[in-house]
Amino acid sequence: MDFKSERAALTVISETIVKCGVSLYNAIKYIYSLSAEDFYNINIKDALKVALNNLTDADALQALGLRINNNRCGEMNSPEYNRVLSLIVFSFAVRLPALKLIKNGSDTMTEEQIHSIYQQLIEKGAGNFNDIIKESYLETKYLVKKGKPLPPYSADWYKTYIYTYVPSLSAITNKNMFLLGFVEVLFPMFYSCMEEELRNIILSFCAYRAEE
Repeated sequence: MDFKSERAALTVISETIVKCGVSLYNAIKYIYSLSAEDFYNINIKDALKVALNNLTDADALQALGLRINNNRCGEMNSPEYNRVLSLIVFSFAVRLPALKLIKNGSDTMTEEQIHSIYQQLIEKGAGNFNDIIKESYLETKYLVKKGKPLPPYSADWYKTYIYTYVPSLSAITNKNMFLLGFVEVLFPMFYSCMEEELRNIILSFCAYRAEE
């Protein structure tokens, strides 16, 4: 794609994806904290709306009075759970070839541009611990090239990781069941909103704007 500044465009895209990853990571913690003390005081629809309307604001949910602390989120304060952030960003990174579906007229991003963003994300810490995420960059690239739909973005990998490496969050408790149920809704909606955010960023950096 012909950008006004290719370097700036690719950097902003990668930085936005990382910020979205941090926001999703924190949103999960805020929602878990909600289940601890504020379940009947905060409308879950409001929490979801705030998270989805502030994709790059990692602490947007503080506006609802939610707080992340050891009393509320102690089960998430471990080296094992900390890997979730790296996994979130990686789960976004492997789907990057889908950016080629964003068009400015007939102009699309090149494979080299998209791969450059992927490399930036890996350098920023994205990683697939023990191959928890089954999707791959090459698989997504193949599906896009063949015009086949990508599988929906889901929380399946997150739940697999939790069940395997963070047993304190997989025990059958009200808090844990609330968490695992909410991420089922949050993940696909968050990803869909991020796709639109990236589309707007990409088009804003285009050297010219084709008529839609």
